[in-house]
Amino acid sequence: MSTTSDALRSIEQRAERAIAQELRLMMKEILNMRTGLTLEDRAHADALLLKLDRLLDDQVVRPIDASQQAAPALPSPDEWPQLPPGRYEVRFYSRDYGDLEDVATADTFVMALQLASEGHQAQPTDQSDALWTRDRGVLTVRSRLGTVLLHIEAVDLTPAVVQPHVARACQALEKGEPALIQQLFTALRQVA
Repeated sequence: MSTTSDALRSIEQRAERAIAQELRLMMKEILNMRTGLTLEDRAHADALLLKLDRLLDDQVVRPIDASQQAAPALPSPDEWPQLPPGRYEVRFYSRDYGDLEDVATADTFVMALQLASEGHQAQPTDQSDALWTRDRGVLTVRSRLGTVLLHIEAVDLTPAVVQPHVARACQALEKGEPALIQQLFTALRQVA
């Protein structure tokens, strides 16, 4: 297996969850590496470009006839549907390396935007992409180099099932005994 094949497979796996801007960056990355590929890898790259193009096309909304379609008026923030509490997650990333720096939650998209605008160190070259689909908002802010700096997204809160050994470890930690917590993250626990 060549590292190029591995890189193409990695891009293909990430593409299923990628937003439009990420798909465009992946397509540019493939086009940049395409000239130095073997015939087999080039065929894989071409097929992957077609797949990314289809995924990108699925995310782009176009009117049937732009001359006859008027853009619908956006509802005022007061008319936006109110989702249950804790439904929006605001993620802040490092401008230098794109590392996740902080995560905050908000009850509504409007509140998430407020948190984001207060916590983001904006620069004139930053680019934002916002969508409103299925009664949910999504916002991504990128640097001029394409690094994600801020992302707001609705999250579904599904109740987690806590396994008994995890519950016991938390109870022990509350009593001042960290040993069970440490065992959760050791190789011995994972083998058992």
